[in-house]
Amino acid sequence: MRSQNMEALQNAGAMALLRPLLLDTVPSIQQTKQKNVSILSFFNFGKALTHVFSFVVIHIAQSAALALGRLASFSEATAEAVVSNEVLPQLVHSLSEQNVNFLCYFCLLFDGTNVLLLIKKRPFFKKQRYHKKAAAFVTRSVAKHTPELAQKVVDAGALEPLVKCLSEFEPSVKEGAVWALTCVARHNSGLAQAVVDSGAISQIVLCLQEPELTLKRISASALSEISKHNNELAQAVVNSGVVTYLTSLVQHPDSKLKRQACSALAQIAKHSADLAEVIVEAEIFPKIFS
Repeated sequence: MRSQNMEALQNAGAMALLRPLLLDTVPSIQQTKQKNVSILSFFNFGKALTHVFSFVVIHIAQSAALALGRLASFSEATAEAVVSNEVLPQLVHSLSEQNVNFLCYFCLLFDGTNVLLLIKKRPFFKKQRYHKKAAAFVTRSVAKHTPELAQKVVDAGALEPLVKCLSEFEPSVKEGAVWALTCVARHNSGLAQAVVDSGAISQIVLCLQEPELTLKRISASALSEISKHNNELAQAVVNSGVVTYLTSLVQHPDSKLKRQACSALAQIAKHSADLAEVIVEAEIFPKIFS
């Protein structure tokens, strides 16, 4: 979406049209599902299979979430509009969904007397994970603007499912969740404390140790944003045992990761002599000069 189109999209009511796609309540989609059930019911299979057609069309919901995220990211006003359209509760639901859904394949066989229905189910993990990534993107796009919008994300109950996303297998889902938590924590100590209380720090520390470079960067940034507010939050980060690992990253060949690690260590050390001593004891010198 280009910036010059954002106002036109908002004025045209795009958000109100996108929200049903998150819920998969578009009439044409539901009619297609019902038609399929009606056909199968001719063979007395409809009742047994109604639940098969009740799941959300993942790629449609994912595309809708990405569009809403780009709208929310554009400005505070568009983010407010996303919130006012009650998108956040559905996003929290999407983040909380189980990883395993199934694609079902049907085959009708006629043996001369009876019609037999064969059902094969194949799990689709990838699309479900990317749907969570898209939901985390919208959450981040809303939370980044102001403390008030970030508080609405917290009030919607997004922190707990975001923290659970940090345990996902897919690195991009972890990255999206850490980014969203970072956008919440950056504003003030109260929001950062809410992130800490959700149990995020230990999971972020694990994400920092993953091999993916972009995930390392945003994890170090998250620890920096949490630590910057006050002594108690910085101490909570220190208590996670991450200082030694952050110290090792100051010699990492990637300059962006090195900068984020140094920032996190600086935000911890600035609050008190005791915290500064913790950084020194982690043998930051002379590593940082090399």
